[in-house]
Amino acid sequence: MMIWRLLAAPLVAVLLVACTTGVDDHPRGGERAPIDHIVILFLENRSFDHLFGTYPGADGLANYRGRQADGNGVAYATLPAPLGRDGKPDPRFPADLRNAPFPMGRFVSPFDQTNNPVHRFYHMQRQYAPGADGVPMGRWVAEGTSGGATMGYYDRSASPVQWRLADEFVLLDHYFQSIHGGSFPNHFSLISGTLARYPDAPPAERAELLPDGRVVKDGEVDPAGYVVNNLDPPYPPQRVQHILRTPQTLPTIADRLDAGRVTWRWYAAGWGAGADAVRSGLVPHHNPFQYVQRIMDTPEGRAHIEDGAAFVRALRDGGLPAVAFVKPHWAQNAHAVSSTVGAADRWIGETVREIMASRYWPRVAVVITYDEGGGWFDHVRPPVVDRFGLGTRVPTLVVSPYARRGRIAHGWYEHASILKLIEWRFGLEPLTERDRRAAAFLEAFDFDQPPRPPIALP
Repeated sequence: MMIWRLLAAPLVAVLLVACTTGVDDHPRGGERAPIDHIVILFLENRSFDHLFGTYPGADGLANYRGRQADGNGVAYATLPAPLGRDGKPDPRFPADLRNAPFPMGRFVSPFDQTNNPVHRFYHMQRQYAPGADGVPMGRWVAEGTSGGATMGYYDRSASPVQWRLADEFVLLDHYFQSIHGGSFPNHFSLISGTLARYPDAPPAERAELLPDGRVVKDGEVDPAGYVVNNLDPPYPPQRVQHILRTPQTLPTIADRLDAGRVTWRWYAAGWGAGADAVRSGLVPHHNPFQYVQRIMDTPEGRAHIEDGAAFVRALRDGGLPAVAFVKPHWAQNAHAVSSTVGAADRWIGETVREIMASRYWPRVAVVITYDEGGGWFDHVRPPVVDRFGLGTRVPTLVVSPYARRGRIAHGWYEHASILKLIEWRFGLEPLTERDRRAAAFLEAFDFDQPPRPPIALP
């Protein structure tokens, strides 16, 4: 299917994102909310159906009736063999998996490493196309690089902490990554509501498209100069030679927070190791403020990026900022190949326990989400808000003493909704049309209820 047709869905989908759960529907202003701290735990590369597709009451895999189609548009008789990390058939999986989502836990444990499915900007859009039966999301396998593995999902046993948090707090079942594709565009969108620009990108980094939108050559930068896949930051430390050489100068949430005298930090595991940061857990293209000139060119700006260990110290010793973004070590962030579902769930449990045990618990809102779907199947076709997204649904939880108990929130949200929540609470102006239109998932909260105590976690 032509990319242009995928991108040109009706603009009415914009209204789905700014839907009935918008901030204007909430009876009290943000400055009166009993929340002094917003903490965002930002993990990696898992789709909603991959982790919560069997969660009772959620829009999950029971609502998918489609079959995957091959490159010629013909439905597979059985799924192609799941591929391992070496690109060869993974012997842990049977060769006759039926053409449907399947439970990964029958073949691999949540701590076992797996293939890393493709999750690039143009690939992901092609995966949304219908199969031979006309059901959307029918090309996930054909446009992937991991065979049938992309159709695998986990149940409660793989993510006991996250399922327990969903039982006790709020699960958002229509929260989408902001930008089609991979990590960097979604990290940058989280702080800016838009994409990074690289107008002078070399030809080797640029995608080439035909007038009808078909891709002739994939690339990290689209023909208009927007960075749609991964490039390392212009400031060290860097991990690869593919670098966005132009420091970014557009406004970010940091500008709004600083102007409003609202404290904030980005906590990145490994950052404190300096030149050894990558070996110590940092992934540079997961560190969006490392691309921002105003942050990186001054000691005062760089002081807003701290090592992940500083987050726990702030909880225990005091000094937690009003807004905290927390990025785990690459071995704990859930990214396939470097991490696992089980390792990430364990990290979430350790981190949420620290938050609940801290002096800050009575007035905190914690958002746990994933940057993007990682190439794992999800059955809900994303709404179109512009030519960059929305992308795949991702698991998202809201944990707070003021969160409703055991609620599945069905409003349509994206990473700009986190910006909107921050802006609503602290009285800040939006950055772009994305966060201006977004809703702030206030349906997750009851600010009139007595603050709830911490809970026990697995």
